[in-house]
Amino acid sequence: MNMLILEAAELGKRIDASDRRVRHISRVLKKSQGDTLCAGIADCGSGLATIESDGPDGMVFSFVQNAHDNDAQAANTLALATLTVLLGFPRPIQANRILKDLCSLGVGTILLCGSELGEKSYMDSDFFRKKEFRSALIEGAEQAANPFLPTVETHWSLMRAVESLGSTDLPRWALDPYRCTQSFGSLGARIAPQGSHPVLAIGSERGWTDRELDQMEAHGFSFASMGTRILKSETACIAAVSLALAALGRL
Repeated sequence: MNMLILEAAELGKRIDASDRRVRHISRVLKKSQGDTLCAGIADCGSGLATIESDGPDGMVFSFVQNAHDNDAQAANTLALATLTVLLGFPRPIQANRILKDLCSLGVGTILLCGSELGEKSYMDSDFFRKKEFRSALIEGAEQAANPFLPTVETHWSLMRAVESLGSTDLPRWALDPYRCTQSFGSLGARIAPQGSHPVLAIGSERGWTDRELDQMEAHGFSFASMGTRILKSETACIAAVSLALAALGRL
């Protein structure tokens, strides 16, 4: 935990001793009442939290935001990348890891969608239906020491996710090892021309169907591969996002 991330509603209220953050602060950071630590309020700003109360039933925190958070330079440092990741919904435990890492990397928008080859029961999970993935985003923000979280949307189908993108002017890339015409890593700056808002589509563990690939092509997607090896969704996701962030000048 490089930064404690609190929800605004948690300030001044006791957070239970069983909470992962409280356990970490107490057992790993060895902090107690009166101590301060680097903190942020989710989607608001960073600063210092003070442990106002510490007991067997939990901790109470106060928070003072950094005065310079509104400066242009600070705002630019905290800003998320203008990158949208469209992800065929994987199994929830895998999605949890992916979202945590994408938040750590600073991705701005994540679209989770059902796909024709994806396991339908995954979309019936509380992680998807009740959007329980916020805790994964909080963990990613803690690792990155940046309190701003990606916007996450859920869509029942690929087409609904694609239609939510609006304009086709954005650079759009779909990873597929069979329909690809180029290696994603060879594209360099073409992945994200200066000032652009690229979209990167990555299938679930069984990939996209031909019909879904046709739909993406009709909506302005180009196809690329991640080399000659077939990768897990989470491996392909992190590798491809890293290349896109490098093209955006974020890595």
